[in-house]
Amino acid sequence: MLFETGQITWGRRSLADQERTRLNWGNLLIELSSGDGEVYLASTTLDDSEIGSDLQDAAIGWTRWAVCTGVDELDLHPAFPDHSVLVRPEILLTLEPGASARVWVNIPPTVIVRVKDRIDQVLAEFPTVSLEQSWFGQPGKGELCYELTSQARQQPGLETSAVGIQCPVTIVNQSSESLNVTRFCLRVAGLTLYESANGLWGNETVVKYQGGTSVSRVTLQSGPPAEAIQPEVLALPRERGSFQVVGRTFRTFSRRGKGDLSFE
Repeated sequence: MLFETGQITWGRRSLADQERTRLNWGNLLIELSSGDGEVYLASTTLDDSEIGSDLQDAAIGWTRWAVCTGVDELDLHPAFPDHSVLVRPEILLTLEPGASARVWVNIPPTVIVRVKDRIDQVLAEFPTVSLEQSWFGQPGKGELCYELTSQARQQPGLETSAVGIQCPVTIVNQSSESLNVTRFCLRVAGLTLYESANGLWGNETVVKYQGGTSVSRVTLQSGPPAEAIQPEVLALPRERGSFQVVGRTFRTFSRRGKGDLSFE
C-alpha cells in the first residue's frame, strides 16, 4: 500500500489502487484510501499541539463511502460553511442614524470532496473547525446557523487562524434610531472564496439597516476586498445567481429607552 502525507492541494487528485493518503490543512486531517472501486474517507480535528507532528500515527475514525466502479479520481476544494454564521463584534457597535461601521469576520472554511462523474457527487464535507449550531430568529421563522467563536474585528485578524477566510462586513444605519449591534447573522452562501499572497478572503457584505421590523437590505460587493494581494478565485459561491436576503440580519431583543434599541 502506498502512503503519502502532506498539505492539501486543490483540484483533481488521482487515486491509484490500494493508495492511502493523509492530507492536513490547519487543524483538519483527512485520510483518503481507494481499492476495488471504492473510496474510503476519514477525518479528525487535531489539537494545536498535534499540528506538525507525525500525521501517519494520528488515530482517526473511518467513514466508508461506496462510489462508482472504476473511480480513480477525486476533486478537493475549499468552501464556506454550509450554514450562515452568527458573529459577535469584538466591541459593542453603536451606530447613530446615518452612521456606518466596517468589521472583519474570520470564518473557518470547509473542505468538500467530490467524485467527478456524471452527477458530480459530493462524498463528504469536512469542516476545519467544529462549530456549535444555534437558532437565529423566531421559532419557525428563523434559520439554523453556526456560532463563531472568533469575534468580528475592526481590522483583518489573519493571525487568529492560518486557514481562516477574512470577510469584510459594512453595516449602515439607515433608520432614524440608534443601532447597538451585539450579534449579527452573516449569510455566506453567496460569497466567493479568494486566495492571495496574504491569505484567504471573501467578498464584502453590505448590510443597510432600515429600522424597526423592516428587513435589512443586504448586497454583496463584486470581487475581492482591496486588502487582498494578487487574489485569484479559489471557490465559487455555494448559491449561484443574484444574491437575495433570506431572513433577518439583526433581531430586536430589548428596548432600554426611546430611540435606544439593542439588536442581535
